[in-house]
Amino acid sequence: MTSEVHMLRSCVTHRGRRVAVSSVSRRTPSRSMSNLAPDPVFVLRGAKSPVTSLAFLHASEAGKLRKIAAGTQDGHIMIWDLKTKCVIKEWSSNSSSSVLWLQSPSEEELWAHVRYDSVAVWDISLSVPQVKVQYPVSEYLGFSQSHLVSLDNCTSLLAIPGPNQEGVSVWNVNTKTKISCLMPLDARSRGSLMQVRWVKVGTSVSLLVAYESGHLSLWNWNTSSVVTEAQVTDNPICLTFDDKSQIGIIGTASEKVFIFSISSELTIAIIKEFCITNAGLSSCVIRPDGKLFVTGGWDSCIRIFSRQKYKPLAVLKYHKKTVECVAYSASEVEFFGPGFLLAAGSSDKSISLWNIFNV
Repeated sequence: MTSEVHMLRSCVTHRGRRVAVSSVSRRTPSRSMSNLAPDPVFVLRGAKSPVTSLAFLHASEAGKLRKIAAGTQDGHIMIWDLKTKCVIKEWSSNSSSSVLWLQSPSEEELWAHVRYDSVAVWDISLSVPQVKVQYPVSEYLGFSQSHLVSLDNCTSLLAIPGPNQEGVSVWNVNTKTKISCLMPLDARSRGSLMQVRWVKVGTSVSLLVAYESGHLSLWNWNTSSVVTEAQVTDNPICLTFDDKSQIGIIGTASEKVFIFSISSELTIAIIKEFCITNAGLSSCVIRPDGKLFVTGGWDSCIRIFSRQKYKPLAVLKYHKKTVECVAYSASEVEFFGPGFLLAAGSSDKSISLWNIFNV
């Protein structure tokens, strides 16, 4: 899987924008396909600064998913049509700071968290997207993403990092009111908040928070209290969790990757620890069917692992700089074949698309 594959890249101009078209050179029959590193099915270009966040846009019709959004380091948001491979919308978030997080709960809305600034809900049904509502980010200077979850009663909750470096604010999206602030009693010893994520375990919806100290805390957002905790030995940088298997992944600033579980009794357990070749992971995601997980590294590599046995399956070496963000489509993407499509955004200003291990 470490064999080099030669790429033939050409650029065409569309509406004044350079668009990369990639194709793969033919391989000699004597070389085993199983020993070759796979290639991206396409590479999206057009960003003027590093790509810092990605989200496949929600599609109301099954099998009709065909758009992807990206946020950049200079505060811009872009949407590509994956049929034409062209940028169809691009606008400024009204800030020059990084777009840390994007989420698409419906075809008309795109939620975007801009560092130092706010979480904005954009109406993307308009020819020029407009902000419908904003939620402030209060005195938080780190890189944690926000996260949105829908409860069974149709209420939606938004978790935003802040106030300060250690707190998390929980908002009721339906009433647009802040309902709790989660601040650890020993906040100074925890260091900065690193990541937040809603998790569903049975009928319970809790907020999982990773701190610079390595603490992983599960909060009851109703009572503003910690339900359970665990701790890893390294600084967590990225965090993801699969509600179906109740398994999560933590990527760190070192070579270490941690696998954890949350039991039906809401107990966190670190169940595995392993090392990758080079230090530093900026992003991680679990495929929607729970079979694979993917990491994006500071060494520009995309690593794919078996979720069941946690064994490495492939190292994808297309990008030239840090892989800042990775995202999976929720279902099959039109024009890209069966299975889930993987997208990776990089500091080299490109987004690679991969259809891999879907057979």
